[in-house]
Amino acid sequence: MRCDRCTEKPCREGMACTACDAAALYADPEDRRMMRAASEVEAEYYGEINRIQEIILFSRKMGYKKLGLAFCAALSEEAARVSRILESYFEIASVNCKVCGVPKAEMGAKESEKIGSISCNPIEQAAVLNKEETELNLLLGLCVGHDALFIKYSDAPVVPLAAKDRVLAHNPLGALYCSAIFKRMLKEAAEQEAE
Repeated sequence: MRCDRCTEKPCREGMACTACDAAALYADPEDRRMMRAASEVEAEYYGEINRIQEIILFSRKMGYKKLGLAFCAALSEEAARVSRILESYFEIASVNCKVCGVPKAEMGAKESEKIGSISCNPIEQAAVLNKEETELNLLLGLCVGHDALFIKYSDAPVVPLAAKDRVLAHNPLGALYCSAIFKRMLKEAAEQEAE
């Protein structure tokens, strides 16, 4: 399936281009409740509120009392700012990526003068928030791969608050909107195909 190549988008009108029983996928009552809460926030506030506000409204509709925040140590200031807002609504547990201070050499990870010798520890981040019994975990700028490990080991559902992109001010889609960057990436992709 390659939905990105579809120009007609019949699914937007409820017409399936593949056979599935979508309703059966949401047989679990908690999954249905989550879908309903997400749909309500989308329907009521589409294009009117930012992602932090959406997270607040979604979490309140779900009845969550305790949120977790797994963040990159380089985004500590941003984590403090978002926590300051969220703690008006919820109990917050937060953990930065360098928790437990594991040397990269012990992990078999590559070292670099740019980023130091202490490894990120996304599995421990998840374990800390699991122990805190958070009901929803937010990701704030974890590295690619580290975010995947955190999501894999988190007991609570995970919502990305911001994806790390050091070059584009944590806005990965900026690479698609900036024509110079997009053209360069297309050229690199074409060169890769030619090899």
